[in-house]
Amino acid sequence: MLEYFIGCIALFITNFYSLSFQDVNGNTIQMSSFQGKRILISNIATASPKAGQLVGLQQLQQQYSDSLVVIVFPSNSFGNEPKTNAQIKAYCDTSVHNTFIIAAKTNVTGSGTHPVFSWLASQSQNGQMNAVAQADFVKFLINKDGELAGFFSSKISPDDAGIVQAINASY
Repeated sequence: MLEYFIGCIALFITNFYSLSFQDVNGNTIQMSSFQGKRILISNIATASPKAGQLVGLQQLQQQYSDSLVVIVFPSNSFGNEPKTNAQIKAYCDTSVHNTFIIAAKTNVTGSGTHPVFSWLASQSQNGQMNAVAQADFVKFLINKDGELAGFFSSKISPDDAGIVQAINASY
């Protein structure tokens, strides 16, 4: 009976690499294009008090450019993103000279949650944990095998030793 139950749970787990998103320029990006790399995902908002974390996300992208992809998802889910996609891109380009990937503005919680954030938030989909974004600048680490390997609250800055350690451990 237990084997049957475990088998049923496995049926609900979604492969991370089957997901996709639109970038800020309207291009569809397949997560499968990042297979073999670690991925750090963060929901961002340019008017958030934590917007300074964009600098740290850019530093991680530069430091680990050969093996880490940083993807940011702008969102007004917490009321701190009044800008349009074009304005968000311009802000990131001028403020942090970003080389990370910027997704199109989307919902990360509640009604209309983007499928990537539904996957991150649901243990039944990701097979690891329930990790709901509860504020701007929550960070999620995906290992090179497409598994959720870390969840970091918005209070933890991108240059925190715990994030760096998790990135290095997720080879």
